[in-house]
Amino acid sequence: MIKSVFFGVALACASTTAGAAGVDVAVGIQMAQIDFDTYHALLLERCKSVAPDSVDALAAAMAQWRERNADALLILRQLYKAQLIQQMRVRQPAATEAEIDAHVAAVMGLFNGGLKNKVAAVPAAEARASCEGEYANSLRSRPDMDFNELLKRMTLGR
Repeated sequence: MIKSVFFGVALACASTTAGAAGVDVAVGIQMAQIDFDTYHALLLERCKSVAPDSVDALAAAMAQWRERNADALLILRQLYKAQLIQQMRVRQPAATEAEIDAHVAAVMGLFNGGLKNKVAAVPAAEARASCEGEYANSLRSRPDMDFNELLKRMTLGR
């Protein structure tokens, strides 16, 4: 399930892949734009029907991950938004604030549009596996889900 939602979006947008040092910064920044609060709520709702006994443990893992990553995600989102605004102003110096806001919203829509349908479209067996530990393990162990590390790599230039 994580592959279906996250990596389908991130890899479709990225032109480079992860290297030995960790996740590619461009991919990580794009993944940071995903609305994880919405995604997590949708996944938990799906888990209530396909694996109800897993919901509490999954919710706890999500809360722990959110606590660790919330600040870094906020900063990464602000940096990305600032970059989008700067690029728009370079391309269209006469753009109004409304046009810039519409452009930013459209780009964000690429990352978060249709999350509900994407979660609902995942086959039950794959959703059940995500609910029963696969996604929680990803939150704890996948380098691409550690946005603090990504932010550190960006600021240290590594």
